[in-house]
Amino acid sequence: RSGRMHPLPAEVLAGFVGGSAKTLALYPLDTIATLRELRMRHGIGHAGARVAHLGRYYRGCGLTLLGLAPYAVVFHTAFHICDAALLPLVPFAARQMLAGVLGAVVSAVVGVPFECLKHRLQVCAPMYATPRMAILNTLRVEGVRGLYSGFGSTLARNAPYNALHFGLFAAVSRAAGSLALPGGVADAFAGAVAGALTALLTTPLDLVNTRLQTQAICVSPSMKYKGVCDALTTIARDEGGVAALMQGSLVRMAHYAPASLVFFLCYEAVKRRLLTPQPLSNTC
Repeated sequence: RSGRMHPLPAEVLAGFVGGSAKTLALYPLDTIATLRELRMRHGIGHAGARVAHLGRYYRGCGLTLLGLAPYAVVFHTAFHICDAALLPLVPFAARQMLAGVLGAVVSAVVGVPFECLKHRLQVCAPMYATPRMAILNTLRVEGVRGLYSGFGSTLARNAPYNALHFGLFAAVSRAAGSLALPGGVADAFAGAVAGALTALLTTPLDLVNTRLQTQAICVSPSMKYKGVCDALTTIARDEGGVAALMQGSLVRMAHYAPASLVFFLCYEAVKRRLLTPQPLSNTC
């Protein structure tokens, strides 16, 4: 039998495959969720009207896929190291939660610029019609700092998101496994549950993050949020109370439930394949 792949590159490759699969399959729902979160904000209320055909729902998809490779390397390396270090000390689900938090914090440096540009492309603003225009105009108007718009809000969202996402998946998949469900079925069910619940619970932070990353191109300077707390209080005050912070939650759940299902189905299948020793083929 041939040797299996080392767990670290297997983790990274599985994460990249899972992330790419969910992005390609469900990117239009991501665009719809972004536009829904911006709908009530002054200056971008009609952004959805510019999305005239299916191709435009994939604006920013190529850039997102390009960013997945470095993101997967950084996130899943940190995730694997943390999970392995805690192995003798912490229960499985809690380990996955802590590893998810560390991965989110470390990978933000790589992930935020790609997400910021993705959001600006999804809005369909004329100066951000292509990835090249988005990059050049962001750098010209805001400098490198513009690529990191919403860095704090991304951390505030991604840390709990990844903790819940991986922690819930671990807990639900183990419960599903105890019911003697086949591996693929258990992974799919656990992924969908984890994705839907995590999307619902982190909607306010995702809403704020989207607004902060696009406000430089969508609203006048006098209407810009000053940060995460200011955005949360302003949205609640001006757009309908606490319920306003949950706008887009149903669309987000409709996106993240199948996206998480696809991600974990691919992620677990690739890991199992790479970590299982394969029989050597007979050659002459």
